[in-house]
Amino acid sequence: MTDNVITEKWTETKSALMEGLEGTKAKSMDAVLENTKKYLAEAATTGATGAGNVAALNKVILPIIRRVMPTVIANEIVGVQPMTGPVGQIHTLRVRYSDAKDGVTAGSEALSPFEIARSYSSNPGSGTQSPVSGATTSSLEGEAGNKMSIQILKQTVEAKTRKLSARWTFEAAHDASAMHGLDVEAEVMAALAQEITAEIDQEILGSLTSLAPSGTAFDQSTATGTPTFVGDEHAALAIAINREANLIAQRTRRGAANWAVVSPQALTILQSATTSAFARTTEGTFEAPTNTKFVGTLNGAMRVYVNSYLVDDSPVLIGYKGAGEVDAAAFYCPYIPLMSSGVIVDPSTFEPVVSFMTRYGYVELTNTASSLGNSADYLSKLAISNVTFI
Repeated sequence: MTDNVITEKWTETKSALMEGLEGTKAKSMDAVLENTKKYLAEAATTGATGAGNVAALNKVILPIIRRVMPTVIANEIVGVQPMTGPVGQIHTLRVRYSDAKDGVTAGSEALSPFEIARSYSSNPGSGTQSPVSGATTSSLEGEAGNKMSIQILKQTVEAKTRKLSARWTFEAAHDASAMHGLDVEAEVMAALAQEITAEIDQEILGSLTSLAPSGTAFDQSTATGTPTFVGDEHAALAIAINREANLIAQRTRRGAANWAVVSPQALTILQSATTSAFARTTEGTFEAPTNTKFVGTLNGAMRVYVNSYLVDDSPVLIGYKGAGEVDAAAFYCPYIPLMSSGVIVDPSTFEPVVSFMTRYGYVELTNTASSLGNSADYLSKLAISNVTFI
């Protein structure tokens, strides 16, 4: 039956699993499902030792992949570029000046903070910093104009692995089934998958936090003005976030920060602030089984996520992700989203054992000479201290 799922019925199965997904999430799911099919087809060959994967596919693995993959925080805050093999490439782009003119070096990035506003499109040979008017028609008549180029950058990424295993007794499985109607095997696999996903989320968030430069700090004890109640002081955090968001736009020339990951304490501050336009979410929520979920928007533009694992004084992490998957601070590259060894029996204890594995790549670009090649330019973090609520 399961063999049919990855052969004759694969198109229908994949269509059902991708129902409700749109845009890049649908593309990512399509790629990782094809990787899973390929891996399972190899495991199902005669004499293969991984046949347990195929036996567990229809029952557990595919539903878990469908539930888990769209809820990885990477889908919301970094670029997702699925891998088709254990080694792949991620791509980003830069816009460069092609000609060496006055004040402009050939090959320098056109959108970098150092080159912006050069008068490169007026008189041939000009490239001065000060604004100048357009060229006369006669001076550019018959000329192609100074040249610009778009460069697609690529970087090699290699898949890494996470594994977890669990065991239980046949007696426990019998009792759980008889008394509560629970399938212990399915519950254990779901728990392992959730733990792996939570660790991937925390790896990505921790790495981005370490990479992000420190921005304006929020110290409630130094709030100025004459607050009427504590909510007036809390409003300073939203103002600081807006300032850092606009600085990201200045550094990247791509856009202001459009996402933030906050601790439960920082979320409480935003919810109680008087002048911040924080709108709690009521529908279309991103809610992962890993305690990272979408909780609202700030000023109608910035999506706010809460990470329930963070301690109270954790900094607020903000960043920018563009419309495409090549315009982000970092790149998550799923290869084999989730794979089970299938239930095997330990020959020494005669207890059932199951193992779960995921393979993925993760890469950050750290070329400080380029606003599009330096991941830190897309990020900022705000320290929080001396918070009171009464």
